[in-house]
Amino acid sequence: MKFIKWDTVENIEAYTITKKLGDMSYNNKNKELVLNNRKQLAKILNTDLDHMIAPHQIHSTNFREVSLKDGGSGMYCKDDAIIDTDALYTKDADLFLLSFHADCTPILLYSPETNIIAAIHSGWLGTTKQIISKVTKHLIEKEHCNPSTILAYIGPCICQNCLEVMDNVIDLVKEMDFDATPFYKKTDETHYLLDNKGLNKQMLLNLGLLENNITVSPYCTVENDDLFYSYRKHKDSGRNITIIKRKAD
Repeated sequence: MKFIKWDTVENIEAYTITKKLGDMSYNNKNKELVLNNRKQLAKILNTDLDHMIAPHQIHSTNFREVSLKDGGSGMYCKDDAIIDTDALYTKDADLFLLSFHADCTPILLYSPETNIIAAIHSGWLGTTKQIISKVTKHLIEKEHCNPSTILAYIGPCICQNCLEVMDNVIDLVKEMDFDATPFYKKTDETHYLLDNKGLNKQMLLNLGLLENNITVSPYCTVENDDLFYSYRKHKDSGRNITIIKRKAD
């Protein structure tokens, strides 16, 4: 399986790309291989690298609006990527936004009334910093997106049974602005299992998104490592990508 499709409305094209298509991250020392893999992906998607954007992610809450004029950023090399950014959104059609992840949680959003799409990267650190809340709240308050019609996709990532953390992480979870206790389980005196998908879904629900409009992938990057790169399991440089574009009218 090379693609896992988000089955949503007709004018949205969105997938998680599995490792069957090869590594897409310039963390790999073989830059030529990565570039060729990206070109192959663009060809399969009937587009080109100039209609795709790859940010440089740092587990922050930084996000940025982009447009077609930014197309190609971060696609041919790492040096011209939009730096220190973990979420992108756009109003433009025919522009793929990429989110890289190996166990972290990719999240896609689409607002039908405003035609805005977003791609967000949220590992446990981004989740405790509430990046999904900050991006979605901005879209609601500044871009006039209606939360009750926003569609969301929470993509393949590490599941709760595989995401073991310690008090340093749970202390951050406890500082989030809602009761997060349903999303972690204590397994011994120093270890917990954390539900990163559940935390992100709850933040979307807290902002007014509807349960029926949120799709949560059942895949775990650790358990399904035949399909996905998993840093926690293999400590390699490989990254999966989850992508979205809005088709032109």
